[in-house]
Amino acid sequence: MLLFTMCLGLFGVINPVSAASESNEPAADMGLTQQEKTWLKNHQTIRVHNETSWGPFNYYEFGRPKGYSIEFMDLLAEKLGIQVQYITGPSWGEFTNMLANKDLDVMLNIVETEDRSKFILFTDPYFNNPPGIAVRDDNNEVRDLRDLNGRVLAIPKGFFYQETIEKHYPGIQLLLVSDQLEALKAVSFGHADATISGVAVQNFVIRNHMLNNLKVIGGIDNPLFNIDLRIGIRNDWGIFQGILQKALRSVTGQERDRLARRWLSSGLQSTQVLQLDKDEKAFLEANPVLRVHNELNWPPFNFNEQGKPKGYSIDVMNLIARKTGFRIEYISGPSWGDFLAMTKDRQLDVMLNVVNTPERREYIRFTRPFAYNPNVITSKKDQRYESIDQLNGKTVAITKGSFYEEVLTRDYPNIKIHYVEDVLDGLKAVSIGKANASLAEAAVVNHLIARNLMNDLSITGEVELGQPDLANLRIGVRSDWPILQGIMDRAIESISREEMALISKRWMGNENYVARPKNGMELNEAEKAWLANQPNITFCANPDWMPLEKIGQGGKHEGMVADYLNLMANQIGIGLTMVQTDSTSQSLQYAQNRRCDIMSAAFETPEAARQLNFTKPYLRLPLVIAIQENAMFVDGLKSLDDQVIAVPSGYGLLNKLQQDYPSLKVIEVDDITEGLRQVEEGRLFGMIGAIAPVGHAIREGRFINLKIGGRLDEDWKLAIAVRNDSPELLSMFNKATDYITEEERSRVFQRWVAVKFDQQVNYDLVWKIVAIIFVIMLGIVLWNWKLARLNRALKTEMGLRNAAEARLQDANDALSSKNRELSILSTTDSLTGLSNRLYIETQLNKVLDDDATFVVMLLDIDHFKQINDVYGHLEGDEVLKRVATVLSQHSRENDLIGRWGGEEFMLVLPNTSGSMGFRLAEKLRTAIAAEQFGEVDHVTASIGLAECHGPGNTARQLVLRADNALYSAKSKGRNRVIADIQSELA
Repeated sequence: MLLFTMCLGLFGVINPVSAASESNEPAADMGLTQQEKTWLKNHQTIRVHNETSWGPFNYYEFGRPKGYSIEFMDLLAEKLGIQVQYITGPSWGEFTNMLANKDLDVMLNIVETEDRSKFILFTDPYFNNPPGIAVRDDNNEVRDLRDLNGRVLAIPKGFFYQETIEKHYPGIQLLLVSDQLEALKAVSFGHADATISGVAVQNFVIRNHMLNNLKVIGGIDNPLFNIDLRIGIRNDWGIFQGILQKALRSVTGQERDRLARRWLSSGLQSTQVLQLDKDEKAFLEANPVLRVHNELNWPPFNFNEQGKPKGYSIDVMNLIARKTGFRIEYISGPSWGDFLAMTKDRQLDVMLNVVNTPERREYIRFTRPFAYNPNVITSKKDQRYESIDQLNGKTVAITKGSFYEEVLTRDYPNIKIHYVEDVLDGLKAVSIGKANASLAEAAVVNHLIARNLMNDLSITGEVELGQPDLANLRIGVRSDWPILQGIMDRAIESISREEMALISKRWMGNENYVARPKNGMELNEAEKAWLANQPNITFCANPDWMPLEKIGQGGKHEGMVADYLNLMANQIGIGLTMVQTDSTSQSLQYAQNRRCDIMSAAFETPEAARQLNFTKPYLRLPLVIAIQENAMFVDGLKSLDDQVIAVPSGYGLLNKLQQDYPSLKVIEVDDITEGLRQVEEGRLFGMIGAIAPVGHAIREGRFINLKIGGRLDEDWKLAIAVRNDSPELLSMFNKATDYITEEERSRVFQRWVAVKFDQQVNYDLVWKIVAIIFVIMLGIVLWNWKLARLNRALKTEMGLRNAAEARLQDANDALSSKNRELSILSTTDSLTGLSNRLYIETQLNKVLDDDATFVVMLLDIDHFKQINDVYGHLEGDEVLKRVATVLSQHSRENDLIGRWGGEEFMLVLPNTSGSMGFRLAEKLRTAIAAEQFGEVDHVTASIGLAECHGPGNTARQLVLRADNALYSAKSKGRNRVIADIQSELA
């Protein structure tokens, strides 16, 4: 054993023994036999494999084993009263050989195969990790395993996929590497087309190693690739296999949930505040503000945008500041070399994302790494350099002062160095031919290539210098502050996996989403009882406030608000009766005095809130300012301190603006039209109001000398005001507000806000011109001396006309552009980018008219309400958008996909049999289950199918059949496909 340990010390790393139990006695409730207990006493230390990079299950970081499988094994060891000695260093294939040769006792997270069963004993599965394919972001050709035929697939040598692919997919070319990180790098750098592994593993490695040009897709629904993680035991330890089986069964659901929350969820925990000792507190008091470097252009880690520091490293530093209590002063502007010089001269306290080199250690103290960012070679796509040795004799662009300068000068004297200010300049140098290649960091290069559309460049190799630490990003502290280095080190160690995952998610793919409502409104018992006693609701409206609302001829309620109110009433199932009023103020007074139950559109103000309750806003309108045509555009209200502006009375804007902008001169006018008239006459600088009524008033009042001169930073939020003695009514309208779909909002917008211009002839102007010409003709003999003056007058008049015609042409161009936008809005779901319900219904009817065989599919995301409740609507929207992407990626070109409503999607599959539709549905279900959904992690979907094979079917019947099948799928446990009984889809 001693000899083996010495040999293995040269081969890999033997980690310190993990103490599992002080008593070294197994738990009494596992039902171990006396023989098994005796065996455990004689085998107190078990040698277990630990991989270098297979997170979140089994990996090695900062000097110790980590991951779900590691902690699961520690839990089993604790229950059994034994100790674990983790072995780190060998590759996967070497680990399996060690187990076969009895040089290793246990392998974690291993999949059972026929060949492995000859020399390994397996426990029951303890976790299932759905498989997925990882490809580059720009690869839209690979969707499933069949697309890999004739392509290169990178996988770890000896992994169970190798055996399966060689036997069942001989057309796939295998690139065998040491571990999953190397496989993902091979794809990222273009050496392979794809790699496959468990989805959780791929997403973890991609995130932690900044390989942000990769994406993980589904497409593996073959049971041969099912990843049931088991524990593998050397085959001469059958008794230990039985012991581990009993230990596995003793793990409680609560214990499994704890491990899953720690390693397999992404929820952000509350920030852990670091406890400082006496000396550290004294240092903080003496140095409360740290001067930290902020680069101008090193995205996604550290850059400056519009004067604000941003990036992955900035977020890490800000998190450390919250944990420690330091305040941060970011220094922007100097070059990288200048920052290093400032740190050396102690004009700068901290440098972020800095690499540890011997030269820098003379004046910088380095923390532990907080990120790993591989160093890569970038060149033209048609001129590849896979290693740094191939760059001898070539010109290479590097940032002045970067660690590459130190390495190339010392070790690669034959490489010609082209110095640049930053990574972007280096990429530009390669693009225009000033350099053959550039050296920089993978995540930065990927970000800049995509952002600057440098489609002629590509990462072609990795800078392998035999110093893997050069890819680690650390925080650098000035050398005379060792106490700060210690504080920073502890702060980085205290950053949880969830906190780091949230930062990674933001900067390795940082789209923002707008919250979307749920679907399927239900009333509670109290609301139903209230409606039973009062089924009809009275309302007051704004009499003249178009295009939002007005009381038209015969007391008819019209406008956007009227449409929204009807949608909500239909959701609740109530009738509405209008109480007619003469003004907005009278409507508000009636609502406050309970002469009507609700006011259809109101703004919540402190005064009104004393007597009324307000729903959540159902319509948000940008606040704009209308100014004269020749005035400069307004850049914020703070620039208007010396100007007088107007707001319409009755909406609470006066008080709000006076509170937010006390130096602003604001007056109230009776209505928007009156305010616009005073602006046109020059008595006011501008008129503030919501964009829809302001635009309507400008158009209807023909204020041709006015324009929208700027948008304010906030929106006008329209809500329903409800009498405050009816909480049930408030609750119902709040629910109904949530269930207005994007399709319905689009239709309302298109109906009332579509811009219209009436092109009319100005006959007054025509007659004026004729009269002028007539006078000129009569007086041509007697008043020649007046001719020049009259000609000048005519030219002026024609100039005005030409200017008016030019403005009219601009307006027509704007109208055409707006109509194109509205056309897209009317057929597209704004959140997912798919077809909306109205459009997919139209397409369904067209397919139905063809009398061909086709399939209708309804797909519903399982437990979506729970997702919204637990993670919030923002994450719910992210799930909806990602599901839409998966559906688009894994469906056929002629399939029609739309958002049916809420979390439900419809697919119409033309010229498709029932059996073919069933297989496609299974493929989509598997792809969704394999997808990684950020903070939510994984979701599943239920699918219902209905087949149409001939005349006699209606769209309503087909949808109803598919919906019934969907209901059956959900009632039978979800995450399954059910076909309508009229279809033969087996």
